[in-house]
Amino acid sequence: MGIVMMILGIVLAIGIMLFVNKTNKFKKDVATLFIAAFVISLVLEVFTFNYTTYENIGQSLKKSESTISFGGGEAKSSNENYSASSSSLGEKANCNIIINNIDSKVNNVSVELPKNQDKTKVTIDYKDEVFTEYESIPDKDIYVVPGVTNSEYIRLHLAGKTSSLKLSLESDIEFTSSIKVGVNNNIPFRFKPFRVIIIALILFALALIYENRNLNYAGEKSKRVRRVAIVSLLIVQTLFLMFLSDGQRSKEAGIVFERETASYNAMDQYQKLAVAFSRGQTNIDRLDKNNEIQEKELDNLKKIKNPYRPNLRDSQLQRLGSSMAWDHAYYDGHYYTYYGPVPVVATFLPVYALTGKMLITRFVTTLFAIIISILLCLLVHNIAKRRKLNMWTVIGVMAASLSAVFLPSIFNGAKIYELSPLGGLICILAGVNFVYEGVHRKTKNTRFLMFGALFFALAVGCKASFLLASIVALPLILNYLASRGSSDNKNKIVRYFANIFCKDNLKPIIAIVAPYVVIGGLLMIYNQVRFGSPFDFGVAYQLTVYDTSYFKLTSISKLPTVIQNGLLRLPVTSTNFPFIDIPDADIVYHGYLFAMAGVGVFAFPFLWAFFGVPVTVKNNLKKSKDKAFVIVTAIMALVFCYVTIVMGGSSYRYSLDFGWAFVIPSVFVIFAIEEWARKKGILRQVLIGIFIVVMITVVMNVLLSFNTTFNDMHDVKPTTYYDVYNTVMFWR
Repeated sequence: MGIVMMILGIVLAIGIMLFVNKTNKFKKDVATLFIAAFVISLVLEVFTFNYTTYENIGQSLKKSESTISFGGGEAKSSNENYSASSSSLGEKANCNIIINNIDSKVNNVSVELPKNQDKTKVTIDYKDEVFTEYESIPDKDIYVVPGVTNSEYIRLHLAGKTSSLKLSLESDIEFTSSIKVGVNNNIPFRFKPFRVIIIALILFALALIYENRNLNYAGEKSKRVRRVAIVSLLIVQTLFLMFLSDGQRSKEAGIVFERETASYNAMDQYQKLAVAFSRGQTNIDRLDKNNEIQEKELDNLKKIKNPYRPNLRDSQLQRLGSSMAWDHAYYDGHYYTYYGPVPVVATFLPVYALTGKMLITRFVTTLFAIIISILLCLLVHNIAKRRKLNMWTVIGVMAASLSAVFLPSIFNGAKIYELSPLGGLICILAGVNFVYEGVHRKTKNTRFLMFGALFFALAVGCKASFLLASIVALPLILNYLASRGSSDNKNKIVRYFANIFCKDNLKPIIAIVAPYVVIGGLLMIYNQVRFGSPFDFGVAYQLTVYDTSYFKLTSISKLPTVIQNGLLRLPVTSTNFPFIDIPDADIVYHGYLFAMAGVGVFAFPFLWAFFGVPVTVKNNLKKSKDKAFVIVTAIMALVFCYVTIVMGGSSYRYSLDFGWAFVIPSVFVIFAIEEWARKKGILRQVLIGIFIVVMITVVMNVLLSFNTTFNDMHDVKPTTYYDVYNTVMFWR
């Protein structure tokens, strides 16, 4: 009966869609489309997503139930056909339950845990008419989570009559309260409002897209719809990022500010730097006058000849009975941070100076990710608004771009490692937006170029390697300046530079150079005070897992690793939610290379458009101001990928450093494909292809966000994770 109800729900949903689309009896306005989407979602919820509720109807099943109670180190059952025993093995608590005399087809087993119990892994063995010895059910990913009703009913999919079942329960918390176990109980109807809303909104959005499918993005008629669509996209993105952030926040942690009891030692480097700056120092040690342990650490590090060689350092510290502050820069008896200070000056420091409270890094990373989302959509808008493009192509490209910059990768750690590149990416995207708008507008160009240069300079204050990002905007700036000159020199190169450095360009050149001089000067003073050199950011002084002073940009033997992990590494597929996962690092390299799990940028289908840059530049951007911009950005994307992995290693979150640079050329290629399709008369087919690519990219991004390699939600907030897990896997 369950399968019948599932099919019935799908048939009814399709029927309603066809009726709304074909009938002319009522106007297909926004209200009508929303009501239809909501009704379809309700139908799917009642019949399809809850088809297991009807599974026992019409079947002759033998039901049984027992309460397992614990006391005096023993487990007792209220049903004689159920026998139970409990034990502790290491840090795990175990409970074994054997159910005899079932003699019936088994549709499901129910395990109801008390509310004070932790998530519990369940392993099931069975006997039937064929297997007279216990045979294991191959599913090793069964968890029962208190408070998640979906997880309490385990469908076994066993054929024939089952004679006996053996359940093995494993938990981090000892079993003390009673457990209810049953066979073939009716699965309750589980109405999921969140699922209904999500499905309804997706269907509503698709209906709106279909009804307004021919709108021009830059046209007057599309302005209102365009604004609503972009705002809606950003709201969904913001809620998604906030959900990921909160889902990995421990119960003890605050939301915005650290608890008053948080010690200086528990702070990360940026939080310590805010305290240090407020006290007029650049090092981040001795912030707590009572910290004798850190004094001992620093004294012992002074005794080590080369504290940057990990094996030698660790063995000597162990002999001295000491440790060290991990991932700090150590120089001349002090701890420093090797990341740029701009994110601290912009967030932690002013708040701490005014309120005495310390911001939580996870809150700041979430805020930065939201700002990046807005800036990325703004950049796509600035590129698209001067072109004749289908509105939904542009909105889809925005969604795909948000999915292809690896923003969800930050929420596992949400520490200084993620915050520094996030701050830099804000500055880079703001800089690109200002420069791109500045060279394409007719007035106030100099002001825009100055702000663009300011943000590019600030990016260096977030992460030193982001100095290379300024090269991305250089073609736009130089070509703009050259267009203002009037030299008639016959030599093209001489004429080009003569036009750039003409008298009329004196003001914009000063406006562009001044921010670099000011910000660069401040950074040089900062470095001089810390490390005795204006050009030393302290990267070589890291106390980490390898000696970073040995890493060189000329390590071209790592190129295969760069290609494999930075570009081509694909996710691993699975039959269980989230269906795709980040593969573990598997790097063979002569010499140490830091490596963590990750995927390459081309794991996202949207970024496959990057390969179309040569054709786009040749055919679509031949006389465009954007030609050199796209070429240089594409080249720098590959350079960023190489530099990041060669100098820092391979990790999912490291892709945040260069993913954005692959996105920008891909945006131009997708827009060029649409313009080409319009001329060839195959726009409809191409739009469908773009829609599919965008949808796959967005879905992959969402699913990878739940991966168990770089997402701790399943441990930090198991109720949330497994509620999502079972809501998605309604068929399980």
